[in-house]
Amino acid sequence: DNKIAIARAGGIEAIVSAMRRNEGSAGVQEEACGALRNLACRNDDNKIAIARAGGIEAIVSAMRRNEGSAGVQEEACEALRCLACYNDDNKIAIARGGGIEAVVSAMRQNEGSAGV
Repeated sequence: DNKIAIARAGGIEAIVSAMRRNEGSAGVQEEACGALRNLACRNDDNKIAIARAGGIEAIVSAMRRNEGSAGVQEEACEALRCLACYNDDNKIAIARGGGIEAVVSAMRQNEGSAGV
């Protein structure tokens, strides 16, 4: 499975690092959130690894820094959804990290975007 291979090769850490290095780039943030979403969906080990690597914090930060980007908001919301699905620890981390407020803000800021 490619998700497992990417995680084993250090892909999760590389994505989170790229997000931190390129905080001002909506394009990097959007693609990185999408990549984390894909790695997390239907993969419990990757959900844990993403959280441990600081992925939740990076996603929430991307949402806060790119409120006007519907693309970032959509990918970030989807990433948080996948990370939270069937993972109580991640649900708590998302809530504690401001994820709920970020999602609500994204929905308010992007009312015209069906994806958000």
